[in-house]
Amino acid sequence: MSAPHPQQRRTAASTSLRAIGMPRGLLVRVDADARPVAIARRDRRGARDEARVEQIEEIWRIAEAWWREVSQARTYYRVILEGGRPLTLFRDDATGAWFEQPYSAPQNAPEGAPR
Repeated sequence: MSAPHPQQRRTAASTSLRAIGMPRGLLVRVDADARPVAIARRDRRGARDEARVEQIEEIWRIAEAWWREVSQARTYYRVILEGGRPLTLFRDDATGAWFEQPYSAPQNAPEGAPR
């Protein structure tokens, strides 16, 4: 019996699927009006990355599937961080937890494109 071809050897890690664009948890400092003024998160190496919010460009709310047992209610913020980097984040209105909402972007995206 011959050994399987190298391309036929697959591990669970190489064949498993992973979602893209999933929200990632954030630590957010807010002002008296509960608007974000600074964010903190861990980078891929585990180092803490903190940034001040320079500007809030847009705020919107969603309430989806309110008729279901588990609905979603979120308040979104499109912000500009110090240095000019745009970021979309949201607060889960049910739990109070904050998340970054990443968007897929090409590796060679122009400066300032959402990531």
